[in-house]
Order: sequence, then structure tokens, then C-alpha cells
Amino acid sequence: MFRAIAKLLTTIGYALSGRINQISEIWAEDPFVIGEKYNRILQEKKARYVTVTRAVSRLMTSLDKRKTQLADYRRQAEEKAKIVQGAKIAGQRRAAELKKQGLDLEAIKVDVKIAEYAAKSTDAGSSLQLLNRDIANLELEMGDDVKELGNFERDIKQMQRDFDDLGKERDRAMAKVASAKERKELYEAKVGVSGDETTELLREVRESVSNTENLTKLAAKTSGYEGKAEEEELIALADKAGSEDFFTEIGLVDSGSKSEKEKGKKEKSDQYKE
Repeated sequence: MFRAIAKLLTTIGYALSGRINQISEIWAEDPFVIGEKYNRILQEKKARYVTVTRAVSRLMTSLDKRKTQLADYRRQAEEKAKIVQGAKIAGQRRAAELKKQGLDLEAIKVDVKIAEYAAKSTDAGSSLQLLNRDIANLELEMGDDVKELGNFERDIKQMQRDFDDLGKERDRAMAKVASAKERKELYEAKVGVSGDETTELLREVRESVSNTENLTKLAAKTSGYEGKAEEEELIALADKAGSEDFFTEIGLVDSGSKSEKEKGKKEKSDQYKE
């Protein structure tokens, strides 16, 4: 709890000091924050999972209704087919009876019963055609629904596997972050740097010192201070013993003619005599 409070205070300090980018880095190293991010992803996936399962449930309900309707259509079609067949048989029997009574074909055709059986057969036959058409359309629609339902079921199973895999990945990620954080803290403790804040502050201090040194050097060069300091060092060295002909001996300065050198020595000797 105390570490969490300290981390919160550190985050607020970064925010107030303008180092906003450091906030995400702090929390990114917390295994529990990583776990919460995975949980948020899982929640979003579960929300989509619920949406899909509800859609599948509605599709299954609609499919069940279609199955019931299809069964009813088939029952009606079977009844109509039997009516057609029964009307034909009833008409044939009526015609046979009338034929036995001595009636000819024309008289049989105008018989009321024969006409009634014929009408029932025709009506049932028309209804049977419509029912067969509706049955064919309904079977086609149900075939598409069954195929789509199969695809949804595979998607749901895949989503369930994804949940399991993502949960395992979350646990592994939390373990990795926790382990890496522990190793980092051990390393920082070993080299004398503890905590992210100390590391970052140390880097900033070093950069600040480096920038200050570079600015000082630049100011010295541009203002002539650096050359003046060198001259003062040379003046201070003038009182110390040294070879007067050093630069001549190493060939950096021309020694001049021999007569001029001797003349200079003679003038100097005369001065001492006076």
C-alpha cells in the first residue's frame, strides 16, 4: 500500500514538473497495472462475446420457429394430398354406382356429388401447390440459417479459446514484468542507483552539468577569456629557469645571423661595464 502511495505521489510530481512522459513509464513497470490492462481487453472481448451469443440465441429461436412452421406446412400438405387422393377415389366410386344405374358418361359428369368431389380435389390441389412452394422456400432459408449458425458456433468456440489464451498471456506478462522489475531494482541497488526517479534525476543532473561546462567553454572562447588565462600562466612561468634558445634549438624560431648574435652579446656586456 505504501509503495502504491509513493508511486502515486511520484506520478503527481512528474505531472506537476512537466515530465508527463515519465508517468506512463512508471505504471508500465507495475505488474498489477499490466494485469488491469489485460483485464480491460478481456472485458471488451467479453462484451463482444455477449453480443455475438445474444445474436446467435435470437437466430436459434428464429430457427426453432421456422422448424415448427415447416412441420405445420408439411402436415397441411400431407392433408391436402390425402384430400386430393380421397376426392378422386370418392368420385370414381360414385361414377361406378351411377354407371350401374345405367347412366351414361354425360349424365355422370353433371352429377352433383361428382362435381363436389372434383371441386374439393381441385381446391386441395391448388393449396398443395402453394404449400409445397412455401415449404421449399422455408427449407432454403433454414439451410442458410443453419450454415450461419454453424459459423457463429465456431466463432464462439474460438472466442472462448482466445479468452483462455489471453488469460494465460496476462499471467505470464505480469510474471515477466514483476521479475524484470526485481532484476532492475537489484541491479540499480548494486550500482548505487535506486528507483526510476533517482535514475532519471541522475541522468538529468549529468546532462545539466555537461551543458553548463559546454556553455562555459563557449563563453571563454568567444570572450577572449581563455587566451587571457593562457597569457597569465605564461607570465607566471617567466620567473622560472628555462632554456632561452629552446624554440631555436628545436627549429621553430630562426636564430638569425651569427654576427648579430655576437653584436647583441657585446652590447649587453658594455651595458654591464658602464
